[in-house]
Amino acid sequence: MTLSEVRRLNAIKIMKENALDELSFALCLGQDEAQFEALLAEGSSKKISDSLARIMEQTFSKPSRWLDSGATGDTGAGPSFDLFG
Repeated sequence: MTLSEVRRLNAIKIMKENALDELSFALCLGQDEAQFEALLAEGSSKKISDSLARIMEQTFSKPSRWLDSGATGDTGAGPSFDLFG
């Protein structure tokens, strides 16, 4: 699995953990909804940048590089903090 696919799946996981729709998720991150939908679309050529990945982690209290976990067989073990839970 590629890094961009892992980031996309982990971003969707954050969205589901916090019961957010795409508009709410985009607004939490200060992103345009249409551009953000393209980032989350399966098979999209758009990729979550390193800077946006770090903003997602910080916004939703995830450990550093959490969004990248799973790309190299990393299990992502470590604390997980639910912002709204």
